Parts: sequence; structure tokens; C-alpha cells
Amino acid sequence: MNIRAIATGLVICVTSLACALPAWAQAFQVGVLPNLSPRVLLTNYRPLRDHLSAALGMPVEIATAPDFRTFQARTVAGEYDLVVTAANLGRIAQQDAGLTLIAGFEPAIPALLVTLKAAPAASIEALRGKALAVSNPQSMLVLVGKNWLRQRGLSAGADYEVVWTRNEDSLAQVLTSGSAPLAMMSAGELRAIRPEIGERLSVMEEFARLPNFLLLQGRAMPADRAAVLRAALMAFPATDLGREFTTLTGVRAISPVSEKDLETIDSVTAETREQLR
Repeated sequence: MNIRAIATGLVICVTSLACALPAWAQAFQVGVLPNLSPRVLLTNYRPLRDHLSAALGMPVEIATAPDFRTFQARTVAGEYDLVVTAANLGRIAQQDAGLTLIAGFEPAIPALLVTLKAAPAASIEALRGKALAVSNPQSMLVLVGKNWLRQRGLSAGADYEVVWTRNEDSLAQVLTSGSAPLAMMSAGELRAIRPEIGERLSVMEEFARLPNFLLLQGRAMPADRAAVLRAALMAFPATDLGREFTTLTGVRAISPVSEKDLETIDSVTAETREQLR
């Protein structure tokens, strides 16, 4: 048998072995909601990736998607081993696809209305007849925020338009262009904006504190591996890598999700399903 035939045989054997392995025995996939740009997500979640790789004894990859709808479709299809996602999307995945809820990040997410420092909006009335900039129209923050504005006499589509942008830097750029007097974003999105852009912005109002991201087991795995995963997640915040993650993201703890938080999340799941269609 010549060298080429031997090499071809080895490739076939290795490929067949990889295909035969269960999904959990290959690189462990952590699916992270694309609420921030890929650049920021990969930077922010590197400490979690490294921690889980050591705890699970296998390669771990951070994966995301181009938008919320695609990410949710991949989540419910079981493409990720661990899912890190917005509370409303995670709750739907739990209810509709049977994903196992592990825990949630803490503390609660500050939901902000942000304006341009050089030409600040005096109040939410600045939106009337103009536009509100958002980066993720299906996010819990935006759904709650639109309800909050509606309760104060401003309805999307009637009193103002919602302008969608691709990422957190784009939100800031819409404000600086004058296209919209206000942007709706989380404290994490504001933190992730490049400093030379972020320094031009100021917070006009914090309108809510929302349940943070949920962590769910995305697909079936052996019980012992699931137990190791859960233990590793709960231990993560107290590690050196966990403290680095806190600096990058503001997440200080991983804890069971309270019934009160689930009630808050459930208040927007119906509207979330509509937005995902």
C-alpha cells in the first residue's frame, strides 16, 4: 500500500470516528446571544470559555448567530451544548423546546435611555415625531421599554418610530448623527461601546431593572457531564477567570432563577413570540 493510500485511510478513519462521537464528546459549543458585536462577545466570553474547557476537559467554542431569530432557531434545534441568552428567549426555549434551565446571571440588567451629551434630550417627549434607536428589537429590554413609554403616552409607530441598528457602536452613531434623540440600551451595551464614542453619550434615565441572561443546557448529555457543567458554572464567579468576566461584563454571580423573575419574564413571552415570527 503506498503512502497516499495510507494517508487517505487515516483521514477516513479519523473522520468516521469524529462523526461517530456523540456531540458532547466533540468541541463543546457555548451559544451566546448576539446582543453585542462578535468582537465584544468573543472578548467578554473568553474567560468563561477557558474556565469551562478546564472543568470539562475538552475544547470549548463560543458560537453566536447573525441575529436574534437565527440564534433562537439554532437554540431550539439543539445546536448548542450551553445557551447564554436573554431571559425572555431562554424562557421560550425552556417552555417550547424543553431546554433545561440551569441558572441566571446577576445582578439585574439596568435598562437605559441614552442621549447625546452635546445635545441632550430633555425628556422622553423628545421622541415625539422622531425615532428611538435600538439594536435588538426582540430583546426583553426593548419590549419592556416600549411598554414603559406607552404607559407614559408614547406609542411606537404612532408617536415615534423604532430604528434598528446592527450593534452597540451603531446605536451611538445614530445618536451622534442626529437621526434619533434617544437610544434604548442595557448597561452592558453602553459599557461595550468604544470609549471614543461612549464618552459622547450620557444616561437620561434608567427605566427598569430586568432579569439578567439565563443559562440553559442546550442538548442532551450524560448526567455526569451535566452535573460537572452545572458545578463549573456555579463556581465560575469566584475564580480568577470569573473575576475577569465580572470586569468585562458586570456579571457578579450565577444563581438559581427566582419565581419573581420568572413572572416578570413571562409577562413578555407572548409578545416575544410575535416578534420572532
